[in-house]
Amino acid sequence: MYTRVKFRDRIAIGLIAIGVFITGQFGPSTPAQKRNQEMPQTASTIAFISSRYDPALKPLPWLLAGEIYLMNGDGTNVRRITHNTTGENFPALSPDGKRIVFESNRLRKDSDPTNWASLFVMNVDGSGETALVPGNSATWLRDSKSIAFHDSASGKGKPITGLPGAASNDSDIFILNVDDFLSRKSPARNITNNPDAVDDDPDWSPDGKKIAFTSHAVTDDQTNSVTAEIYFMDANEKGKPRRLTNNTEEERGPDWSPDGKLIAYLCRKGDPARAGLPGTFEICIMNADGSGQKRITNNRVPELNVSWSPAGKQIVFHRAIGGVGRFQLFTINADGTGEKQLTFPPGFNGFPSWGRAKIQTN
Repeated sequence: MYTRVKFRDRIAIGLIAIGVFITGQFGPSTPAQKRNQEMPQTASTIAFISSRYDPALKPLPWLLAGEIYLMNGDGTNVRRITHNTTGENFPALSPDGKRIVFESNRLRKDSDPTNWASLFVMNVDGSGETALVPGNSATWLRDSKSIAFHDSASGKGKPITGLPGAASNDSDIFILNVDDFLSRKSPARNITNNPDAVDDDPDWSPDGKKIAFTSHAVTDDQTNSVTAEIYFMDANEKGKPRRLTNNTEEERGPDWSPDGKLIAYLCRKGDPARAGLPGTFEICIMNADGSGQKRITNNRVPELNVSWSPAGKQIVFHRAIGGVGRFQLFTINADGTGEKQLTFPPGFNGFPSWGRAKIQTN
């Protein structure tokens, strides 16, 4: 029932509102208000690689063609941020939205494989590109200062396959404080030191305490690594890694949900594209302790390179459309519904990283 407010009460309410407004506008700010005022305005943003600047380029070798782009989470406001003659790949937005770490083959020697790569860091607008160390598949710590990545433990290992981000036979997981490296050249630290396995595809948990990664035996078939499973370890290197998946299928590319409760990953549970081949990679999700494993896609084309939305409701990934390497970006809800294609030919678009970045308009 509507109750009429007395005139004197309306006056009192108005005075209180004015007081609150004045205090908020002209009085001392709370610590939370100060933090909000200091934080740059950011928006849901997907970093990815694309050949749209020159659609005539063949999708393979895509390592020689991809440039890094940004777009809003809904696929709008696409803008190019690298302009090079080499192949860039696996961009990863820092949690504070200010920087991007990525890999590039621009420092490779003529004797190195095409997909031999080094890590670089740059500002989110593409300025200030700076070389770091050899490595692949970097992931940020929540403080936006340190990264984890995989690299050859000996420094001499070559990629096992010709695929982007491919690990070497002696690949381990490393941690590097970017700012310390740039200021004092502090070296990266090997945190797995596992000579009997190939450790790759790290992803740092949102709370910064754990790192999920893939590991498989060095004796495995590198084109169908049936021993490749998802593990996690304490980022402080205490205790042994814990195994989360346990089967005879290949798992790849773990990605923590923003709340740290779920992990999305790639699982070979799809139907073979052709007879004699292993099942295609599909998107699977599990609880952070390895329980509740379920597949959310099911087809005969591979889904690759999953990344959660900042709100933790959707996942972006790339899928081959019309041939090998002809990737396009899609989003899907975490329950497997609402699949939507975000990018379209001409040109290929792939290897997405969904985060937040400083708002920028064309």
